[in-house]
Amino acid sequence: MLAFTNKYAENKVYSQNGEEGILIEVLKRIKIETGNCIEIGGNDGRWLSNTALLIEKGWTGKFIEADFDLWQNCVNNWKGNDRAKAVCSFVSADNVNAFVDTDCDVLSIDTDGKDYEIFKAMEAKPKVVIIEIDSSIPPDADRFNSEGGAGYLPMAKLAIEKGYFVLAHTGNLVLVDKQYKKLFPEVKGDAIKNSGEYFKNDWLKATA
Repeated sequence: MLAFTNKYAENKVYSQNGEEGILIEVLKRIKIETGNCIEIGGNDGRWLSNTALLIEKGWTGKFIEADFDLWQNCVNNWKGNDRAKAVCSFVSADNVNAFVDTDCDVLSIDTDGKDYEIFKAMEAKPKVVIIEIDSSIPPDADRFNSEGGAGYLPMAKLAIEKGYFVLAHTGNLVLVDKQYKKLFPEVKGDAIKNSGEYFKNDWLKATA
């Protein structure tokens, strides 16, 4: 919901749009103090990271990055912290289940195009998923961009099919396991039928 997003996204440290501020509030409500997080598209482990702050707070984390130089930077950025692991690999629908297992509590996916396919193929069910969408596509358009990146609508539909509810749109979608929905009374209306209550339309102007 926009009110939820605007309130908690102000607590920004590493993430692009305050995702870790939203995450911290979510984890507080579902009563998880420490756990395991994975970031697919980990970059250098710091820049625009949705999970770096969690690792600093005591979580165990894994950054998966296909670019060798970025992976090496990630290794260096987390040198000396044995709770942070960096893996150099390309992630796809074919191999995602080798990287994301049932111990994952928070998952961030940002691969610039293959996010929908990866999420669809994933068998594990993290409690919270932050996933990239193409926010230049209007929220009522059921389509993908030329690189395979999903707009709001197809990703929201997939999330619901997989047992999540849409909590927030930050440019990414923040998804939470539906078993926790009662802990978020702000979430009202249908994320598909009432997409205007979730989707930040400023993204359409920013990417036009």
